[in-house]
Amino acid sequence: MGNQENIWLRLRNCLFVIEYKSIDDLKKYIEAIKSVGININECSILAIVESKKEKRLLPEEANVVFLSQQEFNFLGTLKNEQAKKLFSQTFDLQFYTVDPPRRIAKLLNKMKKKMSVGVNCATSTQNVNLKTDVNTPHHLINFAKQTLEKIV
Repeated sequence: MGNQENIWLRLRNCLFVIEYKSIDDLKKYIEAIKSVGININECSILAIVESKKEKRLLPEEANVVFLSQQEFNFLGTLKNEQAKKLFSQTFDLQFYTVDPPRRIAKLLNKMKKKMSVGVNCATSTQNVNLKTDVNTPHHLINFAKQTLEKIV
């Protein structure tokens, strides 16, 4: 079979789609990403927040885009410039730990990507759908890593 690398080793830039719960939870995701050997500077996190009001209260974080489904106008056009820039990028992997709202999911599905992985997601729009009982950021990302390392 030769000396082929597994999928995980071929990943360079990744997009992590998460539900924003707290700054501490976000920092746990960042630490989990670093702990599995992915360069956080080559990654982005799309943190989905409940409302525009909540988003305004959040501090800016490097490589993190906060997005609320309320940031779409009546015709469905996205008003968040930071998110527009993110949606125009290409990623090796889209990693989901949440089922994004319909309008956000539609934009994510249009993005150029090599692969998408969902962990504990109800929708099946990802290439790989994984299930686990533990929902900590470290476990979710490590679980996906261990699974993708087995795929050549």
